[in-house]
Amino acid sequence: QDPNSLANLDQDLPNNMIHQVPIKSLPQEWLWCETWCSDASKQTAKTIDLCNNPLTKEPKLDRAMRIAPEWRQYDRKQKEILEKGPTPTSKQKKKVDSHSEL
Repeated sequence: QDPNSLANLDQDLPNNMIHQVPIKSLPQEWLWCETWCSDASKQTAKTIDLCNNPLTKEPKLDRAMRIAPEWRQYDRKQKEILEKGPTPTSKQKKKVDSHSEL
């Protein structure tokens, strides 16, 4: 592993700063993750972390759809929007091409 990698900065920074800055942990309900939280505790979760599970290597989108069933609807809607392409804004609709020679 590259010692200059920022991959674990979210973990390394608090671990290294704990002696200079008082760092408090949030209750588990604020960050539910399947890897270290129980299925029962998901019901009271305020946020869900789609963290990587090193044991399963499950793709993140598959995991999102399994953990949060409403994700399928979000994913479908996003694909519809992307397929339609950008919609012109009202400014763009009013714009008239004055180059008649084209």
